[in-house]
Amino acid sequence: MQKSQITDFLKKAAFIADNSTCGYKIGCVGVVKDIGQKISPFAKKDPQFRRKDGFIYLKTWNETLKGEIFCQTCDKNNKRICIREVENLKGKDIQKVCSIHAEANLIAKCAKYGIQTPEMTIFLTNSPCYICAKSIIQAGIKKIYYISKHTDTSGIEILCKNSIPCEVTNF
Repeated sequence: MQKSQITDFLKKAAFIADNSTCGYKIGCVGVVKDIGQKISPFAKKDPQFRRKDGFIYLKTWNETLKGEIFCQTCDKNNKRICIREVENLKGKDIQKVCSIHAEANLIAKCAKYGIQTPEMTIFLTNSPCYICAKSIIQAGIKKIYYISKHTDTSGIEILCKNSIPCEVTNF
């Protein structure tokens, strides 16, 4: 993949991160060669899905799960409340976080739409956390480009141990 394409996909990831309902906005773009697989009709209705020039593109971001109150509730100053801030989590106790990460959201949408993830390349605003890295490994995603590192680098470490190249790219 050419440097200009990598930069374009990372810029798209950064742009779509603004769609996030979470205070910590993360964007993700998945790109995979279109091998003619049958795609669910639901994918065609999703504005973040595109099939073009022999490739399948899917854009996702992290978002609060339906029915959750944090990040959707405002305090008395009309500021969104986030459990990370309320409980000072800083990457710990992730089971308390009520959002789905952009990478997990991508893998879930691929499963929902029938998009094959082996050989997919993903472009992220932040490197994956440890749990998302495990999902990336199992999904067969082949390469990751990202703009900045997650506070916990164990995700990158396990990806590297499993021979999945991770490349930080500034644009």
